[in-house]
Formats: sequence, structure tokens, C-alpha cells
Amino acid sequence: MPALWALGLGIAPGCTHGQATHARLAGEVMAITGVAGILGGVLATHATPRGHDLVVGFSLLSAAGILTYAIGELNDPALAGAPPETLEQRHRRWAKILTQRAAGAAREGNCDRVRRLELRVRDYDPELHDFVFLRDPEIARCLAAP
Repeated sequence: MPALWALGLGIAPGCTHGQATHARLAGEVMAITGVAGILGGVLATHATPRGHDLVVGFSLLSAAGILTYAIGELNDPALAGAPPETLEQRHRRWAKILTQRAAGAAREGNCDRVRRLELRVRDYDPELHDFVFLRDPEIARCLAAP
């Protein structure tokens, strides 16, 4: 198994985005097939003495699939060059998350929390606050309550 890892790492730096995508897909298929085979092997151990061999074989297939997926994921040049998140993008993301939390708090009847979250959402992204946060019916009900 260490030899496969070394081989994968040696080949991987030359991956293109298309090859990495195919490697991830192949890894997914192998891993899922391996898990299904493991389950089948466990069931077969009651019917045949060779069921243990099936479990071992499919375990190796699943491990190879996980390894192939990891190599494809770690060496995809399209993912490696992703630009860092800007402050504005981060604030918009946080405002969306806080809006979701406020909606959950409103459904639970925790209007105090909704009011606290409203201030933060307005600071992070006033546009999202006005067009999404305030238009949620549960949040609006909480904000209208005394």
C-alpha cells in the first residue's frame, strides 16, 4: 500500500483538471463499491468460509478508492489556484449564515436572539438585511413583537 501512495504522489503533480476530476470519480466509485462489497462479504461469511477473503479484498478496493479520490482532490490545479475570499465576500457569507440562524431562532420563538442577530446582519451586509432578512415572515413576526 505505501508503494501505491508513493506512485500516486509521483504521478499526481502532473494532473490536469480533467484528470483530477476523473480520478475523483473513479475513487468515489471504487470506495462505494468497496463498501458494498464489504457488506456483501460480511453476509457471505455465514454462507461460505471464503467470506472473510471477500471482506479483505473489498476493503483494499475501498482503501484504493479513498486514496485515488484524495490524490485527485489534493492535486486538482483548478482548486489549488482559487482566489482568497475578500472581506466583502466573507461578510456576505456571514450575513447569510446569521440570517439562517435568525430564521431558526424565530421558528423556535427566540425573538431576543433574532433581534441580536439583526444588528450583526445589518452591519455585515445591509443589502441582504433589507432584501432577505427583513422579508422572512418568521423573522418579521419576531421583530414586530414587543
